[in-house]
Amino acid sequence: MNVSRMLSAVLLILILLPGEAPGARVDQKGAQRVAFEEVGQFNDGGMAVTVLVAGNLAYVCEFDKGLEILDIRDPRNIVKLCQVPDTDQARGIALVGDIAFVSCNVNGLKFFDVGDPAKPTYLGQYGARDGDPHEFVAAGKFGYLTEWHGGVDIIDLSEPSKPRRLSQYKDGGMAFSIQIVGPHAYVTEFEAGFKILDISDALNPVLIGEHNNGGETNALHVAGGKAYVCDKLQGLEILDVGDPARPRLLGTFMDGGSAVGVRLVGDLALVINWELGLEAIDVHDPAKPAKIGSFLDGGRPNGLQVVGDLVYVADGSDGLEIIRFRRDGAEGDEEKPELL
Repeated sequence: MNVSRMLSAVLLILILLPGEAPGARVDQKGAQRVAFEEVGQFNDGGMAVTVLVAGNLAYVCEFDKGLEILDIRDPRNIVKLCQVPDTDQARGIALVGDIAFVSCNVNGLKFFDVGDPAKPTYLGQYGARDGDPHEFVAAGKFGYLTEWHGGVDIIDLSEPSKPRRLSQYKDGGMAFSIQIVGPHAYVTEFEAGFKILDISDALNPVLIGEHNNGGETNALHVAGGKAYVCDKLQGLEILDVGDPARPRLLGTFMDGGSAVGVRLVGDLALVINWELGLEAIDVHDPAKPAKIGSFLDGGRPNGLQVVGDLVYVADGSDGLEIIRFRRDGAEGDEEKPELL
């Protein structure tokens, strides 16, 4: 074979080899190592955006219809217990004992007694906010509320039915998601990126670290000294936060679409993507995350929670979906968290 033919053959091989998008890796073994199976669904026509599972109940925020409470003890026969009134534009839900805190976007943070989940009782509304509430989480005697245009409020929950603002962190960003780990609050602020606050003094939260690649950050999950941050433009970012003052990017997974939710199960990141559905990303080597499974049957997933081997997905117009996952060839051996 002459030189020109050899070069032509090499070029042909290169053209035929499958390409790989920047930051995207697929398991090179060629076999799907995580399998998904839908085991239940509930859809009443609302736009499901967030889900919280507590025992046999699922609290599902529907942006257009508000909060609904479902009995999920039998995933194949889910029963709606109630639709909580006056919770239009519900975006977030948290429980403190029998009190449900519902973030209702422009309608404020409202709270209800859900001791009887079939008959919630309205208790009141948090009135100190400066923006549209997005996510509320509770840790000990404090609550933390992210507000679109309003920053982060730290709230006294010593009397949960009478929440009172203690302090606020506000830097002009659009606070989105938040997780509390020890004395630190990990926050995403959309175009302002990922931030770490020292909240050891509840009266004086202080910014100590940040990371911003110029994307649109939204959901996050902090585990094992790492932060897994969803960015609509740049995919899943994995950051070392062992030193909170100096978060460091370890790796990125991006395969198209918009990553909007993540939960960690051992070395597996379960990611929801508006266009691509539920994805399983192997993150044992954070510098080289690789997709090893996926599930897509329509809808537009917005929120997820993992309980054992079940993923509860708030899947937009497809409602609540319950999906079982397992590692192929290692059934029964995979790590199963209690609640994520």
